[in-house]
Amino acid sequence: MFLALFNTVISNLILFKNQFNINRDASTMFHKFQDGAKLFKSDPKLFQAILCIIIKDVPRADRDGVIREFQSKFDQLVAEEGRDNFISRMYGDGLDIIPWPVFGDSAWFKKLSIFKTTLDKLETKYENARTFLQNMKVIMAKLKICDWGSLDENLIQIRVATLKRLFPIAVSYGIEQKDPIIEHLVNHDSGEPIDDDLNDVLSSIEKPTELLPDYNICLVYDDEYETFIQHSEDLRNYFEKVVQSRRESSDDNEWFSNLDRFFKYIIGRRTSRVQTWYMQNTSKFPQDNSDVVNGKYEMEQEISKLSLLWTLCGLTCHQCGLKCVKNRDHQENHDCLTDHKCHFPCHFTEAHKDIKISECSYKAGHEGNHACNKISHLCGKPCSLIDKRNCQKVCSKKIGHDDDEHLCQSKRHYCGKDCSLSTYTTKGDYQCPNKCIISYEEEHDSHCCENTICPIQCPIPNCKERCQSDDHFHADSQVDHFCGNEHQCRELCEDNGICEIEHKPKEQKETYKGLVKDTTFTFTKYIQLSKRLNCNKKIPPNEFKHTGKHTHNDNGFHFCDTKCPFCEYYCTSPCGHPQIHDTNHGNMAQTEFTGEDIEFEYAEHKLRVGDRGIFVLCNLFCKELGRHRHIDYCQNVKNCEDGNQGQDIEHIDEELPPNPGKPKDFISHKLFWERTGFKDPYSVQEQQEFTKCDHECSDEKHHKSQGSSAPPSTKSFCELQLFHAPFKPSPNPPNGYGYISLDGHHFNCENPSTREAAFHIIFVLDRSGSMNDSDKKPIPNFPVYDDLIKKHNNRTGAVYQAVYHFANN
Repeated sequence: MFLALFNTVISNLILFKNQFNINRDASTMFHKFQDGAKLFKSDPKLFQAILCIIIKDVPRADRDGVIREFQSKFDQLVAEEGRDNFISRMYGDGLDIIPWPVFGDSAWFKKLSIFKTTLDKLETKYENARTFLQNMKVIMAKLKICDWGSLDENLIQIRVATLKRLFPIAVSYGIEQKDPIIEHLVNHDSGEPIDDDLNDVLSSIEKPTELLPDYNICLVYDDEYETFIQHSEDLRNYFEKVVQSRRESSDDNEWFSNLDRFFKYIIGRRTSRVQTWYMQNTSKFPQDNSDVVNGKYEMEQEISKLSLLWTLCGLTCHQCGLKCVKNRDHQENHDCLTDHKCHFPCHFTEAHKDIKISECSYKAGHEGNHACNKISHLCGKPCSLIDKRNCQKVCSKKIGHDDDEHLCQSKRHYCGKDCSLSTYTTKGDYQCPNKCIISYEEEHDSHCCENTICPIQCPIPNCKERCQSDDHFHADSQVDHFCGNEHQCRELCEDNGICEIEHKPKEQKETYKGLVKDTTFTFTKYIQLSKRLNCNKKIPPNEFKHTGKHTHNDNGFHFCDTKCPFCEYYCTSPCGHPQIHDTNHGNMAQTEFTGEDIEFEYAEHKLRVGDRGIFVLCNLFCKELGRHRHIDYCQNVKNCEDGNQGQDIEHIDEELPPNPGKPKDFISHKLFWERTGFKDPYSVQEQQEFTKCDHECSDEKHHKSQGSSAPPSTKSFCELQLFHAPFKPSPNPPNGYGYISLDGHHFNCENPSTREAAFHIIFVLDRSGSMNDSDKKPIPNFPVYDDLIKKHNNRTGAVYQAVYHFANN
């Protein structure tokens, strides 16, 4: 059955060879096809093959008759199974019945070219071998774990899960695999690589700058002890060496701006490639699918972390006037990561005459003229405001200036106290770590640092972006620090029903230990997991939530939340459906065996009443039984006592476990499934078989092999309906065939009592003294009762009456 399903799903054309007539093997095969048709949902994307029944060695004169015979068989099957017949469900492109000529006939070889032409005309099912291989692996896995859900849904889940697993390395390195060999970002359907842009990044700089390939650059450090300073060193050195040296830049603001643009280009290129990679690998799937939406959200989260990591601080270095090139969220002092010295030549060139002009002795990024300390060009005494921030330490006035106040070249000496920004946010307390840059001379109540924008994180959970406001102190008023971007809602879907059902086997097979001694066997337990998916709506900018209820897909499909009472698999129909429930069924974990006998055999396992049904699948249990009856608790004892229980019920007078004191009934297969509220998972042909009486002919020829060369024995069942009224024994059975047994069943086989040669029956009756006991007596209103009680109203009379009744019947 599984092989037939596998071939059908992956193929365009299926050739099924058969003998000249429809024998038992062919019928069995068609029944297996029918079993498989009820498993996978009818999917036009899956079932596109043509089924060709090849009937071998057919003489020309018999071809029409053979085709009619096979066609009538298939017509009968279609009529019985209705829409669920395997031809309509599994073979979207139809059925062909082809009598194949006898080998040696020239037509035998011509038929091959006809198939070649037919196959060439068929539309290609897979765009390339890569897609075929992917689908084939998924289908094999689904058959292995008995997952009969949507193949498309599985392909989406597997693809998105693969991409999500690769997100860290894709964002960090721009590749899919680093070791042992590099695997580049590619379209997993076509195998085409994702383009790597190597354009000039800074057109304003005269020197052309061709960038390194994207996959050569590590942008996220793996070592938790590595800092951004260490991690960014290679790119900073590359920028200084190839693009623009900081020492040679007369304007550090411009240099910092170019470095920032360089970093943003590198990050933007990586971001673009990863986004393109994800888009190309999910483009064939519905973009509102919850897995695709969630995958995109996780990708954007990884990209956001990357972007924030490479956002430079840009505030003034703690030790000089250059800009800090740590990342924006650093906790330590601001640092330009240079030696903090000014390397420009001394401004006072005339004073040096023939001597080599020395470098400036001030801190890098200072205000005013460059001055060395090789020759005294300026006063040079300590600045009177040396304890203030932004002081250049030494007086820049002329040597021997008249006033007593020594001042450096700084235009403003900062207040230097802690910035006044301190507030409580939804993500915790915030205290600005920077110092006030207002002049110490100005009176001020609020201390303001160099940072002009709001540094507080967006209040939306998981968003690491900063507030969009350019007002550093707007947090003083009760405001929400939104970043101004859309956000993906992460709440769970509120729609009725089940968002997603996932099937999977346990990682290891389970062992069942039965109640009968030494009964132990392994089986695969299948698990069905229900999921409530995340909302796929976007939260508008500057809002905490979107309008309307949370849903993983507007007007999307939700499964019914009703479970099968035996295996607890969810109904696979839409939530709120009016028709009967339907599902694929799993292990009957909520059942236990009962029966008329305490011990019995099922599927070659010795069991006893009370054994659990966890190793049996709902949709295979009855198939193993063949004709059968179920046992259920009596739902109307009075009706049963009055004989009005209905045709599908037979009351059980004996007490059976479990709960022996609780009345029970035999019920038909049909009523058994009607009571569950779920669709009968068996084929129409099997359902018809299950309506018939389950009594077997006792003839040994139906149960024992008649020899090694003889065909296997076949059981003979009663021809009547289940729970039929007993037929009166008669030598004239209905329709003139078979026989009627003594207990009223009609069998379509030879009566074993008449098949054997004539024989004598000899009764040996006990006449010992105990036969005079009167605990057993002849039964009134039965033959010869009046005569017997005259002399033998005891055990002997009871035996005489029984023998007389037997001999006359």
